[in-house]
Amino acid sequence: DCTVEIPGKIKDRKGVNTPDSVLEISPLTPKDRSDLEYMIKIKVDWIALSFVQTPADIDEINGLIDSLLPPGQHRPAVMAKIEKPSCFEENNLAEIVDKCNGIMVARGDLGVECPPEDVPLLQKTIIDQCRVLGKPVIVATQMLESMIESPTPTRAEASDVSTAIYDGADAIMLSAESAAGMYPEESVAMQQRIINRVESDSHYRTYLHSKDFFPHNTATDAIITAARQISTTIGAKAIVTFSLRGSTVLRASKTRPPVPILALCPFKETARQLALSWGVYPDLPGAGSYGYSVSEENMFSYEEPMVEEASDDFDLVLRNSCRAALKKGLVSDPDDLLVVTAGLPFGTPGAANIIRIVPAAGPSCWDGVCRVD
Repeated sequence: DCTVEIPGKIKDRKGVNTPDSVLEISPLTPKDRSDLEYMIKIKVDWIALSFVQTPADIDEINGLIDSLLPPGQHRPAVMAKIEKPSCFEENNLAEIVDKCNGIMVARGDLGVECPPEDVPLLQKTIIDQCRVLGKPVIVATQMLESMIESPTPTRAEASDVSTAIYDGADAIMLSAESAAGMYPEESVAMQQRIINRVESDSHYRTYLHSKDFFPHNTATDAIITAARQISTTIGAKAIVTFSLRGSTVLRASKTRPPVPILALCPFKETARQLALSWGVYPDLPGAGSYGYSVSEENMFSYEEPMVEEASDDFDLVLRNSCRAALKKGLVSDPDDLLVVTAGLPFGTPGAANIIRIVPAAGPSCWDGVCRVD
């Protein structure tokens, strides 16, 4: 027998929430495991795991991916959906963020598992932890919920979206508004309008840098920190970062520089994954951009990476930076300045040890005068 305390409609295929318990079960069902195998087969860029309870859940899915991944295939990034109270016990949140590649603040189930008044605080806690460790974070669920049936959002929803941006989220995500709502295009356009308005607000930078995240004691962090400072001092249009696996780009994004980050990656899979990170405009460079004289087809192949002998023509790298910035619309005048970071020897993951200031016209030009060799 049971007593109905609050009447309501019961629907099928709904989850069961256990806020006060950590269930001693795997977060992956047999169907999840089958789906994971298929995802790896079709080479998806991201795999999100729902109802993460402890860091061990991330270890489990990482182990499965490693066991299923064919040799030479690009590894998909793992995103943890934070929606259980156990994620905030002891040091669980920091360990979960450290073990995965990105985080989603899944406020729907998080608001069921936790008191509603705690959700805004937990959202800020998650975002701060992701920024400390340089991992991208998405805020999702009920962002513009009323636009499922209405062409305009409520003022509270607009404020909610702006709060996530002020908090420093890398991305904000629509759900039913664009997937099943009556006004999908209007929802996306409204989301973008709010983003543009907040990012143009003078308060945005103040809030964004209200917390200091100190760089690590590494050459790469020193270069990235310097690039950010230089871009501010000279009024550069963008920071251009060459990166093989994206680690240098993520460190640049972590600092939230005042200009866009143009990420040049030889692997299209890495470039697509980096598109999620704050301020990053990924692009695939032309052949030779890393000092390798190979065809673009081979350069973009993860299974057959660049193997030909590297050249020392760093000017070629800089010229390709200027071309990519122009193609992306980040520069418009030949005298626009770019701050370029790279690493020598070329092809060394995580090595950033060079920084240059280059005008959009190319490395041979300065103050409107171009050198002719």
